[in-house]
Amino acid sequence: MWKERGEAFVNIHTHHREGEIYILDISDGKESREGELCSYGLHPLYIRGEEQIVQLEVFARESRIVAIGEAGLDRNSEVTMEMQIRWMEQEILLSEKYGLPLIIHCVRAYPELLALYKKFHPRQAWIIHGYNNNKEILGQLLEHGFYISVGKKVFIEQSNISRFLSFIPRNRLFIETDDSDFPLEKVYEETARIREMSLEELKTGVYGNFQQVFGRREV
Repeated sequence: MWKERGEAFVNIHTHHREGEIYILDISDGKESREGELCSYGLHPLYIRGEEQIVQLEVFARESRIVAIGEAGLDRNSEVTMEMQIRWMEQEILLSEKYGLPLIIHCVRAYPELLALYKKFHPRQAWIIHGYNNNKEILGQLLEHGFYISVGKKVFIEQSNISRFLSFIPRNRLFIETDDSDFPLEKVYEETARIREMSLEELKTGVYGNFQQVFGRREV
């Protein structure tokens, strides 16, 4: 069951099963375990096509996932932006249909992402994972209600996220490890240090955001 508020290290996006509460990305074919919180989506660098959307809806309908992701847009992808937008629109519709938050990968495509947000006016939370962009874009995302998840880039002193981390309101912040080898607790510690807050305050805040977005589930 849920730990008491503030007790758990929450890992909002990971490939390594790390954290007291974590959301494991199974888009690469990992097998989920009983009681495990998972996400599945069409990563813009690895879009294969319609079979992924079919699989996504099966997982959503059977309540085998708690989030859709990584979904998103990436200008480094060999898939055209037009096609990426087409697939993401389908993911947005499934997100709304099944009440599942979106965990979003976005590289050099924030105007297109914000346009999609304005087009669909989603009820579900949109979470930008691994954010490391500039303050202007961060402000636009926060203005539209996005959550921001931070990870390994907090260890780079001059990274955008290290410089602008303090601008993220506590009620919009998540922590992740993604595919890195940095221990989750160390990411929390560095994030707390940069934000000049205690580790317990950070854990309590992130856990509260997790409750807000995902509701009460057994873990």
